[in-house]
Amino acid sequence: MKSLQKRRSTALILAVAWLAVCLVLTLAMGQTKATEDYEIKLLAAQKLQGWMDDIRDYKLEAGLSLTPYDTHKTGMIGDEYTPITTSLGSEEAKRTTANPDMGALLVQMLTEAGVKSGDTIGAGFSGSFPTLNLAVLAAGEAMNVKVIYIASMGASTFGANQPQFTFPDMVCRLYLDGRLQTPPALITPGGDYDCGGEMFEEEKEEALARIASYGVADIMQERDFAANLKAREDLYETLGPISCFVGVGGNITTIGLEEDKMKAGVMVPYTVTSVRSDDGLLQYYNAHGLPVLHLLNIKQLAAQYGLPFDPEMIVPPGQSALYYHTVYPHLPALVGVLGAVCILVFAFKRRSMSDDR
Repeated sequence: MKSLQKRRSTALILAVAWLAVCLVLTLAMGQTKATEDYEIKLLAAQKLQGWMDDIRDYKLEAGLSLTPYDTHKTGMIGDEYTPITTSLGSEEAKRTTANPDMGALLVQMLTEAGVKSGDTIGAGFSGSFPTLNLAVLAAGEAMNVKVIYIASMGASTFGANQPQFTFPDMVCRLYLDGRLQTPPALITPGGDYDCGGEMFEEEKEEALARIASYGVADIMQERDFAANLKAREDLYETLGPISCFVGVGGNITTIGLEEDKMKAGVMVPYTVTSVRSDDGLLQYYNAHGLPVLHLLNIKQLAAQYGLPFDPEMIVPPGQSALYYHTVYPHLPALVGVLGAVCILVFAFKRRSMSDDR
């Protein structure tokens, strides 16, 4: 009996060892290959890089120098505090997103949400993460996806918070110069009540007047939360309908009136099961059966997609983990499983034969 138990233990050890050897071989034989959507991701990143370069030039033309927080000289990082700053933000998070690979990231996230060529999506942009906003538009153009977007002027610290050149300025200039295919469907001040309640009045009005002078989109100032949401929903429905909603930043109409508790990233339909009167469009559309993208917790997103947080250098498009995946051979794993099964079957068979004697 002890001899049988010893043989069984030995067989188990051998089976585990054989599986471990085959696992190591499988991992060692893995090959890194470009993803199937490599070209689309690269195109989105290249579009985004071009727009970032344009915006840097626009700022310099407007007499704005690059801020000391913009260590990579992207032109996409604002000041710590300005008269149109709406809230506190993370300097490191802003630098993380000021990267053309955000275009590739949005291609991946939209694909994960089920968005495909020919679809129409809705988006709500604050000025807090201007590069992420543009990344959504770059991904849309690269994927042949129509993006209906509402752009807000207000921004948190280090975002597009320079009154002389806000995020609505960016998209209006890019559109008028023929660099961007789609203009904003609507512009709002953002901030408190989505009307810039905490902004300095003079600077706010000067910026809004300049934005209105482009003649690209209407400006809405609706203090009533429910009415504001209804106006946005009607716009997305009239120009859509939409099959996905993307929320970038913390505009109250995007995340709601209460503290943001939604997980960042892609949310499958019906993750939110009920909608309260103080919820935003992310909750509303998700509860009504649409996938949504919540782009706010940048550190979490960077970790989730293998991107460096506040990188010391920005690698050129096409080189990061977003563009590649590892393919492992099936044969070593199959041999490992079959070998382990044979070892165990042989051991149990010997035990059965011994018991019959």
